[in-house]
Amino acid sequence: MCEWVWFASTERLKHLALMRSSAASRRFALNNTLLLGISLGLFLATEVGWRWVSNSAVVEPSGSTQPRGYYWYHAASAPRPLSAETAAESPVDLWWNTIQALIVFVSGSAVALLLLWMLLRVLRHGVGRAHRAPYDAERRMTAALHYCTAWWLPVVVGLLVLGFRPLSYVGAMSEWSWYPPKHGFELAAGVVCGLGAILWWFWLIRMGAAAPAKTRGPVLFYVCVGPPVLLGIFGTVWYVGLRLGYVPLFEALRLAF
Repeated sequence: MCEWVWFASTERLKHLALMRSSAASRRFALNNTLLLGISLGLFLATEVGWRWVSNSAVVEPSGSTQPRGYYWYHAASAPRPLSAETAAESPVDLWWNTIQALIVFVSGSAVALLLLWMLLRVLRHGVGRAHRAPYDAERRMTAALHYCTAWWLPVVVGLLVLGFRPLSYVGAMSEWSWYPPKHGFELAAGVVCGLGAILWWFWLIRMGAAAPAKTRGPVLFYVCVGPPVLLGIFGTVWYVGLRLGYVPLFEALRLAF
C-alpha cells in the first residue's frame, strides 16, 4: 500500500481525493503513526539520560564528578591514567541513567502519538473547511490524509539511524581506533527525515491540486501553508516542552546527576 501511495499517478490521486476514510485507511494511518511515535521516543532517549563529566569537579554544575542520583551507569571513560595536559573542562567520563532513558522513551512516544493524532485531525478539519459548498459536506480527501502517512516511513528509518548514536558517544569517550561519528548519524538521518517530510508535503500539494476547480484555490492554499506550520508547532511543543519538563521531574525523582 505504501508503494501504491508513493508512486501514485495524477489519475490515481484524483481517485483517492474522492475516497472517504474507512476502517482500512484508519488502520493504515494507525500503524504508521505507531511506528513514527515509537521512533520519536527512541530518538529522544538518545539525547536525554546521557551525562558527560569533566576532569574536575570545580567546573561541574553539580560540584561532583560522581552521580548523586539513582540508577546511573558508568558507560565509558577516557583511557587512564589521564595526561597531565588534560584540561579541567575536558570530558573524561560518560554516564547513562537507565531509568531516565526508560521514562523519556515511554513519555516521548506517548506524547508524540497524541500530537501526531492531533496533527491528522487538524489537517482533516482544515481540508474539510477549505472545500467550498457543496463539496464541504462530501468528506473529500479524508482517506487521502490517512494514506499520506505512508511518507512517514522514511522519517522512521532516519530516526532509527539516530538510535545508534550512543555508539559514537561510547567510542569517542573510550577513544576506540574507529567508531561511527555522531555527525555522520545526524547527517544521514537529517537527509532521510527531511526527504520524507518534503515528499509528504509535496504529495499533499498534489492532492490539493486534485480538488474541483471551484474550490481548488482554498484547498491548495491550505495544503501549501498548513502542513509545514502545523508540523513546526507540534514539533516544537513536543521537543522543547518535554525537554523542559524532564528537568524538574528528574530532580523530584532523585534521578538527576
